Amino acid sequence: MTRGAPTVLFVATPGALGGSNRSLLTVMGQLEGSVHRVLASPAVGSFVEVVRAEGLADEYVALPRRPREGIDRWLRLVAGTRLAWWALRNRKRLTAIHANALTGLNLATLASVVTQKPTVVWIHDPVGSKWGRRLGPLVRRLLPKLRLAAVSPTAEAVAVENGLCRKGDATIVPNPIDAAEVAGLWDRSGEPPLHIGFIGGATPRKGFDLLPEVVAAIADLPVTWKLYVSLDPRHFNEATWEQLRRYPTDIVSPVGKLSDVRQVYADLDVVFIPSRAESFCRVAAEAMLNGIPIVGSDIAPLRTLLGNDEAGLLFPSEDMEAAVAALRKVVDAPAMRASLGAAGQRRAAAFGPSAITKQLMELYGIG
Repeated sequence: MTRGAPTVLFVATPGALGGSNRSLLTVMGQLEGSVHRVLASPAVGSFVEVVRAEGLADEYVALPRRPREGIDRWLRLVAGTRLAWWALRNRKRLTAIHANALTGLNLATLASVVTQKPTVVWIHDPVGSKWGRRLGPLVRRLLPKLRLAAVSPTAEAVAVENGLCRKGDATIVPNPIDAAEVAGLWDRSGEPPLHIGFIGGATPRKGFDLLPEVVAAIADLPVTWKLYVSLDPRHFNEATWEQLRRYPTDIVSPVGKLSDVRQVYADLDVVFIPSRAESFCRVAAEAMLNGIPIVGSDIAPLRTLLGNDEAGLLFPSEDMEAAVAALRKVVDAPAMRASLGAAGQRRAAAFGPSAITKQLMELYGIG
């Protein structure tokens, strides 16, 4: 135990290394020595593997998990009860509960009720849900010490939609981007073929299904597409992959997900983000910190990150003709890529982890 330090219970699910969990890793690393960090999460998965390997938690509460799945509806009651029992037994030393995203709040609610400790929900969710809208007002009444942190105004709007708060009540706490964790291990020369990266899930929300049209439209350019996408069969978009498999690997290269993102950004010249919805878009901020220009959908979080085409080029969401035009412009202009990349590095400096962690500590009640 971190002797004399306040105790914070961090609740995180699922067990994969998505953007919200990667942000939590950064915060837990920043809190080393000043907070006794208790992590409640699925006992297996890439997230907890990194936590254990890097010693980012001082204590664990293992939550049940089906093989190859997240915590499903049938296990949520068991997980929530286990969490509440731990919190009740340790309430005297517990300072606060940190629920990571709305899935974390779902599991932490009972523990928050029985302990009446301050509960900070760090909302990373880009969209609300039917159940969230039904249960949010009840959760708000049950937890008088509920404190909302949102990674962006888009995420705050989800909290408002779910009845957890009123507009303006949430504290905007963006994702922390630590250069030591994401800066590329080496720099590409910028010589052709240029590497265009797609990073994330093979899902409609991320716009993965839009890739074949764009790949085909710029097949005449000296570029290689690097797909850092989960190849897990549960997330396998077969129709899209069938079209992408037609290309040789020097045109479309399915790399898979890498836990060390420094290897990802070191190999890229442009990052393509055709997302239909994001709450913050950590991938864009990480690419910006690496000086990599973005070509992405004109949605609110990306527009906020990039500025007025300052750190990348935006196109109307799902407008693939405009996306192709933007990609051609960036690929054909080395000076533009350098200018966009330099602007991105300047803008990404706003997401240093120290100040962001301090915001969360204040919400925990730790001065």
